[in-house]
Amino acid sequence: MTRILVTEPEYFDEEAMRILRRAGSVTARRMSQSQLVHSIGSYDALVVRIEMKLDRRTLGKAARLRVIGSATTGLNHIDLEYAKRRGIRIINLHGTHTVPTAEHAFALILSLARKIPWAFEHMKEGKWQRYEFIGSQLMGKRLGVIGLGRIGLQLARHARAFGMDVVYYDPYVNYPGFRKVGLDALMRTSDVVSVNAMLTDETRGMIDYGKLKLMKKSALLVNTARGGIIDTAALLRALKNKVIAAAALDVFPTEPLENTRDPVVAYARSSENLIITPHIGASVREAVHLAGVEIARGVSDALEGA
Repeated sequence: MTRILVTEPEYFDEEAMRILRRAGSVTARRMSQSQLVHSIGSYDALVVRIEMKLDRRTLGKAARLRVIGSATTGLNHIDLEYAKRRGIRIINLHGTHTVPTAEHAFALILSLARKIPWAFEHMKEGKWQRYEFIGSQLMGKRLGVIGLGRIGLQLARHARAFGMDVVYYDPYVNYPGFRKVGLDALMRTSDVVSVNAMLTDETRGMIDYGKLKLMKKSALLVNTARGGIIDTAALLRALKNKVIAAAALDVFPTEPLENTRDPVVAYARSSENLIITPHIGASVREAVHLAGVEIARGVSDALEGA
């Protein structure tokens, strides 16, 4: 009998589970990485999200595994080369997360520009010092988009609706609707920089302290793509030294963040120029439903065709 393991069942509703059950016997159970390593050898298909790291050690225990369904766009949590060598088919998302992730990126931009999180905390303390929260208008400002894929393009359209000028950096895209510039020019001239690129060997650590120093002191930086693109230590140093005004991160090099002693969490707790959210860019009901169904169908079709 074909056996399917779903490691984060809260993201797969009844419709998605029905599709998977038609393909085999389904075990739906949240588990730790060590539990996955112990269990993976019993399954033909694995349905995961980004929290599970499918490295060579883990996949090496997967004697029966034929299909991995990952309800993500990026696949940096999977050793793709080793999976290919083993003949394991990978199913991932293509477009389901575009709108909610772009909306979240723009929400973070607005939150930074208008200092909303800190004004909220101020009000909860019973205070009313409005002058402490004089923000920045977005109309007339420039948004620099790093990576003009589906999400970056959607974000650029949102920004244009707000009256922003938009430029982008992407070596692999030429889109006539927005102006393409070099990365250094984008960093120097943008009032807001949004990272929307895939994490690759080329982009890993691309935003280092040198690139941050090119930015305006009033500039805002947002990352809803992958944490490894920005050098986190360099960003914290830039924020502390007021090299840039503020930043917002939805993604981190290692997820989840372990505890409150993590340097990013510690800095956010003690400052008013860094917003952090727990990788929720695509976490809206509509996208979670569509993603679950898309992956369930892909895994089911792959199993039937295997």
